[in-house]
Amino acid sequence: MLGTIRAFWNDQRGIALILVSVMLPAIIGFALLVVDMTRAYSLHNDLQKGADAFALAGAAELDGRTDAILRANRAILNLVHNKYRFSNQVGQQTLTSTTSTTTSGISVRYLSSLPTNDSDPIANANVTTDPAVARFVEVRVKPVGFAATFPASFLTGNAASNSMNIGSTAVAGNAGATVCQMIPAFICNPFPGQDLNQVATSASLLRKSLKLIAGSNSWGPGNIGFLRPSDGHGYGETDLATDIAIGRVPECVNSRLIYTQTGTLSNKVTDAFNTRFDIYKNGGGFPSKGDSRWPPAPNVRKGYKMTDACTGTLQADTTKFRGLTPDLAFSGQIGNGSWDYDGYVSVNKLTAGLAGFRDANGNAYSNANPPSRYDLYKYEIENGLVGTQSVGGEIGTPACAPTTGGIDRRLFQAAIVDCSSQAVVSQLNGQSGAVPAMGFASVFLTQAVTGGAVMAEIVDINGVRGRGTLSSLVRNEVQLYR
Repeated sequence: MLGTIRAFWNDQRGIALILVSVMLPAIIGFALLVVDMTRAYSLHNDLQKGADAFALAGAAELDGRTDAILRANRAILNLVHNKYRFSNQVGQQTLTSTTSTTTSGISVRYLSSLPTNDSDPIANANVTTDPAVARFVEVRVKPVGFAATFPASFLTGNAASNSMNIGSTAVAGNAGATVCQMIPAFICNPFPGQDLNQVATSASLLRKSLKLIAGSNSWGPGNIGFLRPSDGHGYGETDLATDIAIGRVPECVNSRLIYTQTGTLSNKVTDAFNTRFDIYKNGGGFPSKGDSRWPPAPNVRKGYKMTDACTGTLQADTTKFRGLTPDLAFSGQIGNGSWDYDGYVSVNKLTAGLAGFRDANGNAYSNANPPSRYDLYKYEIENGLVGTQSVGGEIGTPACAPTTGGIDRRLFQAAIVDCSSQAVVSQLNGQSGAVPAMGFASVFLTQAVTGGAVMAEIVDINGVRGRGTLSSLVRNEVQLYR
């Protein structure tokens, strides 16, 4: 009997089944908990991605213009569609939005600022409805129900503990447009009262002459000024002229705040602009023709009679020598868009070469339908017309400098400033200031600088619109903050 008891005591067969039976509820419960956690994480991830996408889409439109919030709401409504799974609702659901700032799936608030610490809640003082100061957008995805598979009610006795609500929040901001490759210059908005994005797609506005005058205390459409580093100590005329010649800015420029500098079209600054026309100082002075940092453009036709490869003078006889002349009439410093295209073609003997030069509708250009000077300049280069001699013997091929720059060497980029604003003008007069920029422009030099004004033509405004000369230079700094 005792042996039988001892044998039974030592017999371990079937013990695994007992242990499994004891642990099985825990194993199943843990597996269900893992599944629930995975489902909840996936749901939250879907909602968070949706909130992030909505916030970034809205923030991209917060550029300080009067319709910024309207465009941001429209972007949130139309540009982004996000789906989520694993909520109480059956199947895949879509985060929806309407034109109102409180939607069926998300709520939106616009902010002028953020609390100093990320852990601090957003207060009413941070919220704004003013599109001019709205820099951030907060998107809250309204919580959706989530039902757990794990029977938590067994542990708590409360059936409600089997479900929860899951939502998400994102805050994105627009730090403004940034350019890191431009000359240190700004221009007063040449087209006040007009939407700059519409200007960028208007051929009639883009071909208007600009008479950019510097050094004036009466700032208005067409004035030009200069920029400096944010810490401008020691940044003088020589630095400015060197940066203009090269086509660089001493530090990246952000549209939220540009740093201006008083100054005029001094001889050095004028000479810096004119490197693009193959005009250099003799004797190795600044800017030296031997310095490859400031080559001429591949087309330098400018209405000059040259006495040697590097020396020439602007000619008054435009029947023999003619560059890209300005508009025939001006209102202030802005031309009317009409210029003597036929005279330019005739004097430079380009009639045959420009037979294929036509507008977007296939119509030939003429004084009644003039092209932009920038498009004509490019056409000459791309079709081998630069070496064609004018009646007086001028050609557009550079001959002074040993190297030649790219086709856009006669372009320069500049910040656009609202000089109709008294707050802005007060920063420009008599001292260096810091003002916001409305955007950026790509400007074509139509003539060599000879006397107090930079003659130019707007090519592009604000990045991707227009001819695309700013698309690789201007980047919009939009990012998630929370």
